[in-house]
Amino acid sequence: MTATKTTRMSPMRKHRALAGLAVLLLAAGLTGCATYVEVNSDPEGALITDRAGRSHGTAPVSIEYDRDALEAAGGEIPGLIATWPSGARAETPVPLIVTDLQYGMTVTLERPKDAPGLEEDLRNAVKHASERARAAEAERDRMELYLDHGWGWGPGWGPGWGLGWGWHFAP
Repeated sequence: MTATKTTRMSPMRKHRALAGLAVLLLAAGLTGCATYVEVNSDPEGALITDRAGRSHGTAPVSIEYDRDALEAAGGEIPGLIATWPSGARAETPVPLIVTDLQYGMTVTLERPKDAPGLEEDLRNAVKHASERARAAEAERDRMELYLDHGWGWGPGWGPGWGLGWGWHFAP
């Protein structure tokens, strides 16, 4: 009779193994869920809707589609319509076919050259672009504050790491 030796996993190793498995399952569950269609307008600031009448926001805008549903539909989505404040309209082909379900696609809708009200649409584009620039600047400032001050944990890291308190010296 031969004796077999059984090894038992320590509770710490078991915890680490389960945590690693949970991270892998979470990563696998989050991949492949959505396909994005980026929609731009020239000039920017047109209202983007689809053929069903759903509004997706003001261009530039990113529209999310369920990847499985899109694959089942052969990559076809209803056409998109850009409407500028002057009333000028531009449309994509119907149906619009997304050929790359992993990376999506980018669509640019150009305002018709002969449509009246160009000045109004250009003023709107400048207003929209300046709003986006202000939002980007505010986000940049927020991120600088976050990154420069101890990851949001108290006044910051300094001498006495781990306490969350300490001196900050600007470079």
